[in-house]
Amino acid sequence: MACGAFVPLLALLERQAAEAKPRWTAFRTGYAFGFVFFLVGTHWIARLSNVAITVPWLKYPAWLAASAYLAIYPALACALAVGLTRRSGFSLAVTFPAAMLMVEVLRASGELGFPWFQPGYAVHAFPRLIQLASLGGVTLLTAWVLLVNVLLWRALPSGDRRAFDTSRGLAAAGFLAALALPWLWGGKVLHAADAMAASSKAAHGTVALIQGNIPGEIKWSGKHEPEILDSFLTLSAQAASRTPRPGLIVWPETATGTYLRQQVDQALAVARFAASTGVPIFTGFADYSYDSLGTPRYWNAAGLFPPGGVPGPPYAKRHLVPFGERMPFQSWLPAMGKIDLGQAEWTPGHESILFPGPAGPFSCLVCFEAIFPDLAREDVRHGARMLVNITNDEWFGNSVALSQHAGMSVLRAVENHVPLARCANTGLTILVDASGRVRSRLPVFQSGVLTGDPGPPGLPTPYTRWGDWPGTFSFIAVGLLLLRRWRA
Repeated sequence: MACGAFVPLLALLERQAAEAKPRWTAFRTGYAFGFVFFLVGTHWIARLSNVAITVPWLKYPAWLAASAYLAIYPALACALAVGLTRRSGFSLAVTFPAAMLMVEVLRASGELGFPWFQPGYAVHAFPRLIQLASLGGVTLLTAWVLLVNVLLWRALPSGDRRAFDTSRGLAAAGFLAALALPWLWGGKVLHAADAMAASSKAAHGTVALIQGNIPGEIKWSGKHEPEILDSFLTLSAQAASRTPRPGLIVWPETATGTYLRQQVDQALAVARFAASTGVPIFTGFADYSYDSLGTPRYWNAAGLFPPGGVPGPPYAKRHLVPFGERMPFQSWLPAMGKIDLGQAEWTPGHESILFPGPAGPFSCLVCFEAIFPDLAREDVRHGARMLVNITNDEWFGNSVALSQHAGMSVLRAVENHVPLARCANTGLTILVDASGRVRSRLPVFQSGVLTGDPGPPGLPTPYTRWGDWPGTFSFIAVGLLLLRRWRA
C-alpha cells in the first residue's frame, strides 16, 4: 500500500501546478491529505487509558490538535513542491520527493519531533527491504518509498499521459526495478549475515524479558507495591531456572511503579535476587536526586542490579514525550513548566550509559526514544553491542499503536547492525536480531517470560558511520532547486 499511497496526491498536485492555481491551493490539498491521514493513524490517542491523563477528556481535543499540527508538514511539502516545479521547470517527479523528504526530516526534529508514520516505517515487516536502512537509516527507506510512488505515478495514465509511450514504459520499468533490486540485494545481505553469524566467535548470550502485564490503575495506585514486585520476582525466578540460563533479565519501563532504587526494602529484594541467582536484573524505575540548591529532580530512569557489588549510575531518559512527560520549550520559556496538564514533569537526561551484558556493553532506549534513530546511533558509536528498549505501552490499550511503536524500534537494529531486546509491560515484547528480524515475541496483555538469544552484532554500517546523509542531501537538493528558481 505504501508503494502507491502518494499517487492520487501527485496526480492532483500535477493538475494544480499546470493550471497555475494559487500556491495556497497546494497547501490546502496537502493539509487535507495530512489531516485525514494523521487523524486515522493516531486514532489511538482517543483510546488512551484514563490512568494516563489527569484530565481524561483532554485526549479527544489532543487527538484533533495532534492531527491538525502534523498535517502542516505534508501541506508545506506540497506547497513547496508545486512552487519549485513552477519556478524551476523541473517535474514534480523531482521536486516532490526532495520537498517531502526534507519536511519529514524537519517533522522528526526538535522537542516536538514526531517521526511516527515516516513513510519508510511502512515496510518494517519486510526484512529484505529494510536492509536499505543500514546504508542511510529510515530516511533512505522513506526516499525509496517516495521514489517508488513517483515511478508508479509516471507509469500510470494521467493528464496528457494517456497513451503508453516511451516515457511511461521507462517509468514502469523503473518502478519494477525499484521494487526488485532492493528485494534481491536485501536477500543477499540476509544470507551473508546468517553465514557470518554461524561462523562468528563474537560473544552473545541468552536474554530474558519479563512482561509483567500490570494494569495502570494498579501500578500507579500506590497500594499494591509489594504484590507488583513479587510478580516480577516470580517471573524472573522462572526465567533464571530455564536452560540455557539467561545472562541478563530485563524488566520494563517503570516496572514496579515505585522509586525502586530509593525504597530500601524493594532495592534490597531485587539485589538479593540477583545475588542468589547470579543473574543481573536491568529495570526501569522512577528516580530522583537533588541539585546544588536542594531542588528535587525527577527522572524516568533505568539501571542494572548486578549479582555482586553496588549498582552503577542509572540512565535517565534523554528525549521525553512532549506534554506527557514534560512541557516543551522550558529552556526558552521557563513559564511553560508552570502549566499543568497532568504531565509527569521528568527532567531530561543528557548522556548515554553503557551497561555490562552477556554479549558486551548494551545501552538503553526508554519507550519513545526508540523512534529516534540518532539516539541509537550515538549509543552504538559509544560502544553498545546491543540495544535494550524498555517501555510501558499499556496506555494505548490493545490498539495498532502497539505494533506501530514496536515496528519502528526494529529499524534501530538494522541501522546499526546490533540486536535489540524490547521489553514492554503489556507488549509487544520482542527479540530482534541485528538484521531486523523478529526472532520471538510474547502475546500482548498477558504476563510471561520471553527468553532467547538475539544473536551477535554485525559489521559496522554506513549509517552508523555517517548518520542521516539522505536527509542532508534533501536539504541540498531543495536548496539547489531554489537557487535555480532565483536565477530564473
